[in-house]
Amino acid sequence: MISRLYDIDDDLKEKIVEEYEPSLKKMTNTLYSEWSFEYLSVIIELGVVSENGIEDMFAKKTIFQQATREEIAVLLTKAMMLGDEAQNLKVYTLPFADAAKISTSARPYVYVMYDKDIFTGDSNKNINPSNKITRAEIATLLDKAWKYIDENDVYPDFDDYVPTTSLNGIITKVSTGTAESYIYVKNDSEVESIVKINKDTAIYLNGKAVNIDKLKEDMLVKCKIDSERIAVKLEADSSTDVVRGIIYYVAYVAPAKITIIDEDDDKITYDMPTDVKVYLDGKEIALKELSKNDEVTLYIDNDKVYQINSISRIKKFNGTITAIDYNYPIVVKMKTKEGVIKSFTFNSDVDVTRNDKDSSFDQVRVGDEVTVTTEYDDMIAINTIAKEAEMSGTIKEIIIGDDNKIKIADEDGETTQYAVSNNVIITIGSNNATIYDLRVGYNVSVNTSGNEIVTIEAAQLQTAKSFSGKIIYINSTDKIIMMQNVKDNGQKELVYLTVTNNTKIFDTTGSTKYFKDLKEGENILSTAISQSGEYVAASIMIQ
Repeated sequence: MISRLYDIDDDLKEKIVEEYEPSLKKMTNTLYSEWSFEYLSVIIELGVVSENGIEDMFAKKTIFQQATREEIAVLLTKAMMLGDEAQNLKVYTLPFADAAKISTSARPYVYVMYDKDIFTGDSNKNINPSNKITRAEIATLLDKAWKYIDENDVYPDFDDYVPTTSLNGIITKVSTGTAESYIYVKNDSEVESIVKINKDTAIYLNGKAVNIDKLKEDMLVKCKIDSERIAVKLEADSSTDVVRGIIYYVAYVAPAKITIIDEDDDKITYDMPTDVKVYLDGKEIALKELSKNDEVTLYIDNDKVYQINSISRIKKFNGTITAIDYNYPIVVKMKTKEGVIKSFTFNSDVDVTRNDKDSSFDQVRVGDEVTVTTEYDDMIAINTIAKEAEMSGTIKEIIIGDDNKIKIADEDGETTQYAVSNNVIITIGSNNATIYDLRVGYNVSVNTSGNEIVTIEAAQLQTAKSFSGKIIYINSTDKIIMMQNVKDNGQKELVYLTVTNNTKIFDTTGSTKYFKDLKEGENILSTAISQSGEYVAASIMIQ
């Protein structure tokens, strides 16, 4: 369970497992325990337990035995990157009645856990160090630990691991800065990506080492990038000409020719050899499958086209919404049925439907089934389908562990326990949330897949809150405002405000304003009441 304390990138986790799995396989008594190698590799890398320690526990067959409370204190301290703090303690006082029962080596770790409000004593001020810890107790501790690392921005260093991926395409833009620069790269499927460049990036042009100022638009480039999208190595080629435009006419009879209308609205014709490579939406096709008005990028060498990358004017993408970036302008991310991740920018001209009926963007949710229609890869329409809730009720118990579970009481009072998927999508009112944000007593509507809950929509008790930030979208029909609230710690959160006839709207001078006076991009200060998981604006001040 401790190994899941951090959200570690899958590629990085795979490299960590590759590092330790061979030695784990050689240890004695590991038969049928291969499932644990991923978790054990992570805690070894985090410095929670050494390889020798793991080997000793396998040999003694104690590795899966229930741990004591003081043992968990030691492990959790190390997992939270607080091991050095514990080891450097010189003078400290343990406030527990049974402090003398704590083993000498564990005392500084227990103190650190007490100091961080992770471990507390029982009603008799006992820590009970030798007692076996229960799953419920460790779930509570992990909840506290997760909040601590989140609030204190704790994340382990993985300096020995620099996972990289390859990205090849055309440079479409170069942006230079003093600390960090960027290039925009469009691949053969016409998908554009942003690559960061810093002082450590190795840059080559036609095989020679150069500075970033030598990189130009329309150069071919091969990139090796790490998990933070920073380029480790760039290899650019300026020998190929790149021309973009719209197909006007294709002559298939030898010698084949293609006529395009370029970005300057000039009509230009190019010769094509018989072995020209042609791609449509990233898939290789025959030359005759190109269509008029499709957008093309031509690769030209010695005045002859040797490769054509074409994209259909109108395309549809079916899949599931995986994320929505509410920083203005809004960006929708989806995973297609083919497993491809796509990103689309939303604007007010996009036609929005839900279940094939007119709707508005504030009704779009992560987890919705979606069809996105594009014209030259710009979103022009989005249709979402939401799953109906399979059951509703009240949360009676939340169990955090290797397999998270929730007990829900239905309207007849009957309580049922459900397993919760690791990929569950949770919303509280209009806000995205995690299982750690749920509370006993919340009313929920859930959907399941197999035997697991995959979506939870929760509603909490009515409270009053203040919000300050920028309006990013206005649903004039239903009088709903989407705003980017800036919290006290500087972080941003998406908030939906419902405006009623009782909402008082005014500007900084106190002059009365109306719903029609609200504009996207304006900053507002609002006091709102939480009702059944939705925020109803009591007042809005236009700043």
